[in-house]
Amino acid sequence: MLHTDAVQAVGKVSVDVDALGIDLMTVAGHKFQASKGIGALYVRQGTPIRQILFGAGHESGLRPGAENVPAIIGLGVAAELAIMRLAQGDNTLRGRRDQLHGLLSAAVPGLCLNGHPECRLPNTLNVSFPSVSGKTLLDSARDTVMASVGSACHEGESAPSGVLGAMGLDTARVLVAVHLSVGWNTTEEEVATAAAALVHAWRHLADGS
Repeated sequence: MLHTDAVQAVGKVSVDVDALGIDLMTVAGHKFQASKGIGALYVRQGTPIRQILFGAGHESGLRPGAENVPAIIGLGVAAELAIMRLAQGDNTLRGRRDQLHGLLSAAVPGLCLNGHPECRLPNTLNVSFPSVSGKTLLDSARDTVMASVGSACHEGESAPSGVLGAMGLDTARVLVAVHLSVGWNTTEEEVATAAAALVHAWRHLADGS
């Protein structure tokens, strides 16, 4: 039995549960423009699951509590829009991400991309800035840029990213990494503003001024 946490992928890249052999798949609506607090669990027909919360018999007896119908409808609409974008080959996310990467690379000598240059999500960019810790850099640019040194799930933790470590990156490179992301509504102007703020903060900190 295979469960997949597809929160980051669904709505941004094509996900075929049959081709991937997925039995259970978790989806979070706010990752593809539905409201926060709504998600879904895909269950392949015939996959045995049992309830872990008890009370009323909502959701086929698996999860008690009144359903948030407006949020469920919003999730469905957001999914339809995401499918439409993928079918049309919309490269907005990839374009904004690559714009951000290009601006940072041009201005920061030694900037390192963490991850495969092609086989990665179209909306996220993880890079290491030389000589300046990721947390310090983002603290310096926080008036303009809202970002983190890792996923939002682990925001506030001081330990180096276990994911980057598992990718084979050394601790020094992990500690200077930042996790940046763009959305469907992110404009070219906003990307340019964010890049300029990060570059300014990095230069200020790297120079020790």
